[in-house]
Amino acid sequence: MKRFWQNNQVYVSCILVVWLLNVILFLALSKNGLGLSIDSVNYFSAAYNLWFNKSLILFDGLPLVNAVPLYSYMLLSAFFLGIDLEVYALVLQLFFFNAQLFFLFLILRNLGVNKNSIWIYLALLLGNYFAFVQVYVWALTEMGFMALLSAWVYLLVFRPNQLIGSAILFGLLCLQRYVIWFFLPGLVLYWMMQKKSVLYMLKQLWFGVLLSAIWLYRNYLVQGNFAGNHSFAQKFGAVSFVENVQVVFSGIIGLNPLYAGIAYYLIALVFLGLTWQKGEGKAKEFTGLLFLLGLSLLVGLLAQQNLQMSQLPRYISVFYVLVGFGFWLFLEQMSVHIWLKRTVLMAILGVSLFLLINKVLYFRQVGLGIQASLAYWVEIENVALNKYPDLPMLSNFPDVVWLKTGKTCGYLPFLNEDYNSFSKRTPAGFYKVIWFKDSSREMLMNDAVLNENADFTPMYNGHWHKIGTLKIGSGY
Repeated sequence: MKRFWQNNQVYVSCILVVWLLNVILFLALSKNGLGLSIDSVNYFSAAYNLWFNKSLILFDGLPLVNAVPLYSYMLLSAFFLGIDLEVYALVLQLFFFNAQLFFLFLILRNLGVNKNSIWIYLALLLGNYFAFVQVYVWALTEMGFMALLSAWVYLLVFRPNQLIGSAILFGLLCLQRYVIWFFLPGLVLYWMMQKKSVLYMLKQLWFGVLLSAIWLYRNYLVQGNFAGNHSFAQKFGAVSFVENVQVVFSGIIGLNPLYAGIAYYLIALVFLGLTWQKGEGKAKEFTGLLFLLGLSLLVGLLAQQNLQMSQLPRYISVFYVLVGFGFWLFLEQMSVHIWLKRTVLMAILGVSLFLLINKVLYFRQVGLGIQASLAYWVEIENVALNKYPDLPMLSNFPDVVWLKTGKTCGYLPFLNEDYNSFSKRTPAGFYKVIWFKDSSREMLMNDAVLNENADFTPMYNGHWHKIGTLKIGSGY
């Protein structure tokens, strides 16, 4: 047994780490399931309508354009297998979570990090509190993107001749999240520094470019624009970049909790750059690629004119784990005793484990996203389903209405949208309105249209909901 442990210490230890991480994730999700947001229900409804109606239509009746379709395509298997959509999303989440663990392990082994590999593995995964909060517990595209990204980076650095594999992975990344294009300038710069030929770059990128072109052309056919609200040609500017940088650093200096994950990202990026300068061989290539990819992503995001700072941690979350290599590889390079390194790692892990346990207990207690609104649905189930069942519906939580009824539901007016603009985007007629008295969307919409509009006729006003009919258009 002692010899077996000595020969297989790294493998056995990493298996135990993977088991521990899966237990933590399972405990966070086993009571209430994955966190659900509007985007989650967008992907769910697109998959549902693709299966039953043969088109990528969202819960509000509009085509899927603002996001790419791979996640919705993957969810189709739920209908084929007869599995509940939310349960199947959890299965997918666990699969991609463990796929990412596998490729991170391969990266560490190929870097030759032996003595401390188990500690670095722990630090990368258990210590990455921000990735857990932003990605692991949500039914969104990020988890699949992170797994594909880890596999892609592994092939680019350690299997550079696997052009078909890396090209396929790039294509899948292009269909998983639009954000992959923010990485492209850093990737091209990395290849130029390696003196790669233009032909080599084209062999790596052609499949993703082709799939993206097909998808964007489809969007143009169904809605008249290529990427929905993502108007790339008018989205970026140097002034916006400077303004966003100022906001970020003001938030970090002011110790605003919103910017904690962004501060982590920036510090890790600095350590990646330092490690790149000191590294040799594959370690230098690897850290150089990560630094350029991470910097490219950050610059692309900060250059956006309409960037919402509350969303920035989610946008950079897909790179949280990989950018974390900066800390641990820098520590590995330091000329200090191994036990000092392990002491530092264990201290960080202790704090991270404490934070994770608290967060797991919180998730089990309150759930995530729209789960509270789902729980309150029982108050109005009969009214919502049986009163005027044939009327089209509008709501401030149309995603919840679709999850509970399976019926198309549009959005009520947004906060900065006047009634004339609302009526233009909503066909004239009678509608059943379901208003959720939930403060989580007060920054997006309010119930002024119901309180101040004579065309709204109340028929139920409870503790959590308000229901009535709304007449839109002068012809009714």
